[in-house]
Amino acid sequence: MDVHTFLAQHGWGIQGKLGISKLLQPSDVESLKTMKAVVAYRPRGVLSGFLAILPRQAIFVPPGKAPQQVRMRLQEDVWREGAILSAYLDGTDIVLEDVLMWRGKSVWDVGFEERSRRMQEFVDAWKPDDVLQGCGIRLAQYFTLGDLEEPEERQVLEFVPLAPRTKRMVWIPTEEVKGTTWIAKREKHVGPDVFSLWSLAGEKQPTLALVRTLAISRTLHCHPVDEFKVQSEWNKRFGRWEILGIA
Repeated sequence: MDVHTFLAQHGWGIQGKLGISKLLQPSDVESLKTMKAVVAYRPRGVLSGFLAILPRQAIFVPPGKAPQQVRMRLQEDVWREGAILSAYLDGTDIVLEDVLMWRGKSVWDVGFEERSRRMQEFVDAWKPDDVLQGCGIRLAQYFTLGDLEEPEERQVLEFVPLAPRTKRMVWIPTEEVKGTTWIAKREKHVGPDVFSLWSLAGEKQPTLALVRTLAISRTLHCHPVDEFKVQSEWNKRFGRWEILGIA
């Protein structure tokens, strides 16, 4: 069976109707604060594809590119019953992030914690062999929202709701801009998108930060934490520091 047909039978791939993720929107920010979710760090600009387990074949399907076969050691019943995992490339490694279909049955209708148990079953049925595979295969690492930190350069944040049938939400920091680095703190008692600026040494600026463009305002509004580094420059006209973007 063609791998795209196999994916489509279960609702996934270029011929399917289901989607794995979406960009984090301003309307998602408030719900994210109360939503049960975990978070992962992933490379910027890398989209998710699929690792499809068909009878005697493991095929990685990257988005927009030709599928590639991956040689793997799996238990016989997994080969026979099949599986679909969401996965992406990080360098030459395939990173497995979620289980969408397991042993012939969709698991998209169950929560992420239950799907994580299916991932462990996959790990138990798989014997890693980098030489045979021709590439590294590893699992995505997830953290609680309480452990959330600023992503490293060239990384984005991916929020994974624990609820069933819920897309991941990807937050992409703005590209680096020139200016002075400050710590921006959200001043909720003043307004939802009002920020004070603090030096890296902990000294607070006497005036609130200036935000002049809708694009910067949306970026700051969507930031998942209330304290983060920004790039700012002094605006002589307004006599205040103007936020240019995320540091």
